[in-house]
Amino acid sequence: MKPESALQRSIRKYLAANGIDSVAVPNGAHLAGDKMARMRQMAAMKADGLRPGFPDLLLYPRRIACVGHFEIKTEGGKLSPAQVDCIAWLQGRGHRVAVIRSIDDARDTLIAWGWL
Repeated sequence: MKPESALQRSIRKYLAANGIDSVAVPNGAHLAGDKMARMRQMAAMKADGLRPGFPDLLLYPRRIACVGHFEIKTEGGKLSPAQVDCIAWLQGRGHRVAVIRSIDDARDTLIAWGWL
């Protein structure tokens, strides 16, 4: 398992323990086949609504009606240009978005958002 996947799973457990449901967005899915097959699969996924750079997790607190977004990165992991653009797009529409590198980041963000 990749370190980012392990971190995301631990953050999801932390969220659930604190009354926040989460849904993973599989933007980083690995596609099968040769280069042409992967290109066709990616084109189909984009036609279906895939948005490159969309955050990894959608968050839904059980006690209030709102949505948040977490982009999960390991220490030292960098945002791609598509991720930077997508985060700006979401925040420009008033959505809560945070880059999370640890459980402590998740907790601090949820406190700042008034969710804990």
